[in-house]
Amino acid sequence: MAIDKWLEIRSFSHAEFSDIDRLIRKKQNQNQIISLCLPSLNEAATIGKIIRTLKKSLHDQKPLIDEILVIDSGSTDGTQEIARQEGALVFQSSEILPETGNYRGKGENLWKSLQVANGDLVVWIDTDIRNIHPRFVTALIGPLLAYPEISFVKSFYRRPIRVGKKLQATGGGRVTEILVKPFFNLLFPQLALFNQPLSGEYAGRRELLERVPFFTGYGVEAGLLIDIEQRFGLSCMAQVDLDVRIHRNQDLQSLRKMAFGILRVLMTRAEQQGKLVLLDNMNNHFISLLKDENDTFKIRAEEIYEIERAPIIRCEAYQKKRQFQDDDLILLDETPKKLTYPIVSLSNLLDQRLIILDGPAGDKETVLEEISRLLVRQRIAKNYPQLIHDFYKRENILSTGIGSGVAIPHDLSSNINQMKIVIYRRRAGIQFDYM
Repeated sequence: MAIDKWLEIRSFSHAEFSDIDRLIRKKQNQNQIISLCLPSLNEAATIGKIIRTLKKSLHDQKPLIDEILVIDSGSTDGTQEIARQEGALVFQSSEILPETGNYRGKGENLWKSLQVANGDLVVWIDTDIRNIHPRFVTALIGPLLAYPEISFVKSFYRRPIRVGKKLQATGGGRVTEILVKPFFNLLFPQLALFNQPLSGEYAGRRELLERVPFFTGYGVEAGLLIDIEQRFGLSCMAQVDLDVRIHRNQDLQSLRKMAFGILRVLMTRAEQQGKLVLLDNMNNHFISLLKDENDTFKIRAEEIYEIERAPIIRCEAYQKKRQFQDDDLILLDETPKKLTYPIVSLSNLLDQRLIILDGPAGDKETVLEEISRLLVRQRIAKNYPQLIHDFYKRENILSTGIGSGVAIPHDLSSNINQMKIVIYRRRAGIQFDYM
């Protein structure tokens, strides 16, 4: 999708989704469960009002949200206690999926929230917001309920910045404007029109979120945008204007460390996608030059890591909770850690006899039947009834579950003698809707 067309049809205003009753009707008609997840670390000053406001308006008075969860990184200022008092379910991040280890960082909390949340739709809201309003949730949920082809919604807003005791109308989002937007324009131009790529408020369908990796630290937002666009395409992504967001502005030292972590993620993904080649390993130490009270300069080195969590659907405990079967997971494939040069050819998976460029079938069922018969005739598969059963089952469950992506019927079982790719095309097109 061209980015100008994307901007036209995938950018919304919060006002378009202000009718909460309408959202509730859509939610009920679609039989959706909605989870609000709040990552936290020492946010006692703001988390109480956030939970109280959203719970009252979107849970108690109007049941749009089904559950409010706080995933905490070990707060020492009473954040967890306040959250419980306000009625949220509170989880210690280190106690979720303990067999996978534990890392500190917002991205870690987001990743682990998918394990404890029950929602089909998951909303994440930062817990340092000072002007919280129900629109921060309704605007993110609205596009998901209104447009089944949208699977991920990112927020944007005007970001004031506090200078001394005054709040200037603009000037926030310094790392976004100085680092991320220029980098996206250089190497990921398809993402350049996301107004706030680092915004902490976003929502998505579980079937998408469970299939992408999460970086554990500062780079989680940038990594998600790149990975979702690469795996599922720009057409399933959207952004919505929340008007104004007021939060705690960080000092320059904190922003430097944030930029360091984000830049590591951007460079990692750029190399993996063949956009640049790094001739040496990236440094994990962030080095600062500090002056003490005696005007003496000292060097401080801090280790900053961006650990990449694999898609949570790969976790055995998650698979068990969500009741996945082994054959439902066939198409899962991690992003390669490093691009291989030259790119490996797929020619060994292609067979001229399995390439049909002007087939007669015009619907999904007939196409799958034609493919199955062809594979059995060519002795690629043994059992036609078993093959067509596997195609129907897996294609219906997994392949077309997100947006309007291309259907990929697949099978990997003892019924298959060798791995091959079948290409089937009909000039008039094929209708791959859900069965």
